[in-house]
Amino acid sequence: MYECPWCGRKSFSFWQKQSLGPSRSIACGHCARRVSVPWGRAHLAAIPVFAGALVGLWFLGDAFNSKVVALAGGFIGLAVGMVLTMPLYHRFVPLVKPARP
Repeated sequence: MYECPWCGRKSFSFWQKQSLGPSRSIACGHCARRVSVPWGRAHLAAIPVFAGALVGLWFLGDAFNSKVVALAGGFIGLAVGMVLTMPLYHRFVPLVKPARP
Protein backbone atom coordinates (compact mmCIF):
# COMPACT_ATOMS: atom_id res chain seq x y z
CA MET A 1 0.00 0.00 0.00
CA TYR A 2 1.12 3.52 -0.83
CA GLU A 3 0.49 6.68 1.18
CA CYS A 4 -1.54 9.56 -0.13
CA PRO A 5 0.62 12.71 -0.38
CA TRP A 6 -2.35 14.77 0.81
CA CYS A 7 -3.59 12.96 3.92
CA GLY A 8 -0.74 10.51 4.61
CA ARG A 9 -2.97 7.43 4.82
CA LYS A 10 -2.17 4.22 2.97
CA SER A 11 -4.92 4.04 0.40
CA PHE A 12 -3.39 3.02 -2.95
CA SER A 13 -2.64 -0.54 -4.02
CA PHE A 14 0.31 -1.70 -6.13
CA TRP A 15 -1.87 -2.08 -9.23
CA GLN A 16 -3.47 1.33 -8.79
CA LYS A 17 -0.04 2.93 -8.80
CA GLN A 18 1.10 0.84 -11.77
CA SER A 19 -1.87 2.15 -13.76
CA LEU A 20 -1.01 5.80 -13.06
CA GLY A 21 0.80 7.99 -15.52
CA PRO A 22 1.79 11.66 -15.58
CA SER A 23 -1.42 12.59 -17.39
CA ARG A 24 -3.67 10.30 -15.31
CA SER A 25 -4.66 10.78 -11.69
CA ILE A 26 -6.84 8.85 -9.27
CA ALA A 27 -8.71 9.92 -6.16
CA CYS A 28 -7.68 8.95 -2.65
CA GLY A 29 -10.21 6.74 -0.91
CA HIS A 30 -9.92 8.72 2.32
CA CYS A 31 -9.61 12.40 1.41
CA ALA A 32 -10.93 12.20 -2.20
CA ARG A 33 -8.11 14.38 -3.55
CA ARG A 34 -6.39 13.51 -6.83
CA VAL A 35 -2.96 11.85 -6.87
CA SER A 36 -0.57 11.38 -9.79
CA VAL A 37 3.10 10.57 -10.51
CA PRO A 38 5.89 12.93 -11.67
CA TRP A 39 6.47 13.18 -15.41
CA GLY A 40 10.25 12.73 -15.48
CA ARG A 41 10.53 9.74 -13.19
CA ALA A 42 7.60 7.95 -14.78
CA HIS A 43 9.17 8.25 -18.22
CA LEU A 44 12.59 7.18 -16.98
CA ALA A 45 11.07 4.09 -15.38
CA ALA A 46 9.41 3.23 -18.72
CA ILE A 47 12.69 3.14 -20.66
CA PRO A 48 13.08 -0.67 -20.35
CA VAL A 49 9.76 -1.17 -22.16
CA PHE A 50 10.82 0.87 -25.18
CA ALA A 51 14.40 -0.41 -25.16
CA GLY A 52 13.24 -4.05 -24.92
CA ALA A 53 10.86 -3.65 -27.84
CA LEU A 54 13.47 -1.88 -29.95
CA VAL A 55 16.17 -4.46 -29.19
CA GLY A 56 13.77 -7.31 -29.94
CA LEU A 57 12.77 -5.79 -33.25
CA TRP A 58 16.28 -4.92 -34.30
CA PHE A 59 18.25 -8.01 -33.30
CA LEU A 60 15.73 -10.68 -34.20
CA GLY A 61 14.76 -8.94 -37.42
CA ASP A 62 18.38 -8.79 -38.53
CA ALA A 63 19.24 -12.28 -37.33
CA PHE A 64 16.43 -14.05 -39.16
CA ASN A 65 15.77 -11.50 -41.94
CA SER A 66 12.05 -11.84 -41.34
CA LYS A 67 9.49 -9.19 -40.47
CA VAL A 68 7.28 -11.71 -38.67
CA VAL A 69 10.13 -12.87 -36.43
CA ALA A 70 11.13 -9.23 -35.83
CA LEU A 71 7.57 -8.45 -34.73
CA ALA A 72 7.56 -11.45 -32.39
CA GLY A 73 10.90 -10.29 -30.99
CA GLY A 74 9.43 -6.85 -30.43
CA PHE A 75 6.55 -8.32 -28.43
CA ILE A 76 8.92 -10.47 -26.39
CA GLY A 77 11.14 -7.45 -25.73
CA LEU A 78 8.07 -5.46 -24.74
CA ALA A 79 7.01 -8.13 -22.24
CA VAL A 80 10.50 -8.38 -20.74
CA GLY A 81 10.67 -4.59 -20.55
CA MET A 82 7.38 -4.49 -18.64
CA VAL A 83 8.69 -7.00 -16.13
CA LEU A 84 11.74 -4.78 -15.58
CA THR A 85 9.72 -1.56 -15.46
CA MET A 86 7.29 -2.66 -12.74
CA PRO A 87 9.85 -2.78 -9.88
CA LEU A 88 11.43 0.48 -11.09
CA TYR A 89 8.03 2.16 -11.07
CA HIS A 90 7.33 0.73 -7.61
CA ARG A 91 10.62 1.86 -6.11
CA PHE A 92 11.55 5.14 -7.82
CA VAL A 93 8.29 6.81 -8.89
CA PRO A 94 6.54 8.49 -5.95
CA LEU A 95 2.91 9.51 -5.67
CA VAL A 96 2.58 13.29 -5.85
CA LYS A 97 -0.02 16.00 -5.79
CA PRO A 98 -0.90 16.66 -9.46
CA ALA A 99 0.19 19.90 -11.08
CA ARG A 100 -3.34 20.40 -12.42
CA PRO A 101 -6.29 19.96 -10.07
